[in-house]
Amino acid sequence: QMKKWQQEKKEIREHLKGLRSSAKKHTDTRDRYLKTIDDKEKQYNVYLNKFLDTSNRFANEKVKLEELIKKSQDESQECEKRAVKAELSVFQTWKETEVWKLNGTVAKAEANLQMLKALS
Repeated sequence: QMKKWQQEKKEIREHLKGLRSSAKKHTDTRDRYLKTIDDKEKQYNVYLNKFLDTSNRFANEKVKLEELIKKSQDESQECEKRAVKAELSVFQTWKETEVWKLNGTVAKAEANLQMLKALS
């Protein structure tokens, strides 16, 4: 009976030793996976932060560009208005010049008529 118990005790110890070894392997594997997960998570956070920074930079740049486009459009409209006013001014001046020339021609014609009447 004693030998039988000792044999069972020995088998149980060996089995327990095997279980401890297996548990250690599983613990080591779990620790490796946890380390890998932590490393991947850190890497993910670095990439996420880079992405967010880049995204924010581009969003800010987009807003600035939209403001510049709006400002350029406003300036373009102002330039167009000034160009139209300048063109109108040129046409007005040209009209006044032509009217002045025509008035001069009319005055000469009237003077010639007066002279012709006086001669006749």
